[in-house]
Amino acid sequence: MSTTTPPTPGDPLTDSTWSLQRGITMTILSSPGPSGLRSRVHCTPTSKKLYVPPHWHAAHDEEHVVIKGRLIVMQDGVKRIFTPEDGPCVTKRGVVHSLEAFEGEELIFEEMSYEMTEQKTYFFRNLAVPGIMSSPLRILQIFYYGDTYPKLPTGLRWLEVPLIVGFGGWLASLLGYKLPDDRLRLDPKRFPRDKKD
Repeated sequence: MSTTTPPTPGDPLTDSTWSLQRGITMTILSSPGPSGLRSRVHCTPTSKKLYVPPHWHAAHDEEHVVIKGRLIVMQDGVKRIFTPEDGPCVTKRGVVHSLEAFEGEELIFEEMSYEMTEQKTYFFRNLAVPGIMSSPLRILQIFYYGDTYPKLPTGLRWLEVPLIVGFGGWLASLLGYKLPDDRLRLDPKRFPRDKKD
């Protein structure tokens, strides 16, 4: 099986392709019709293993499509392996889900959201800025504006929303944290333009 050459990564705030971590790139692609934009993730066989921890969304559904390789998708505790032959994997809002690649295998998959097309790309752009992943408060701020709620190990779902709103929505702003790409906070459906931080 031949390996596909990934695109050359650039700056997550300005370019259409950037690096997520060693050997893993994300590219923003345009889609015809109502879906608008989609994100393509490419993991090379020598990349660090891709793992997106369990989380859920309150305001949008997601769709994942495997282009090449195999992707492990967990939805509400049930794991399933998706390949190109399986077609789209839809995760409805409120469903706890995670994504995982197989180590040493090439994987190309796409993600789209019909409710948050541009906002989803701004979410990924903010997370990919160097240094963000080393700051828990900045991550929570991006989660707040990006409609992402981590599943806590205790399973206390009632605590997950206040954690994101309290720390990511209020405390981060109070301490002066700013989003690297503030277009994420301009989702008029979730954050009216007259909302003050």
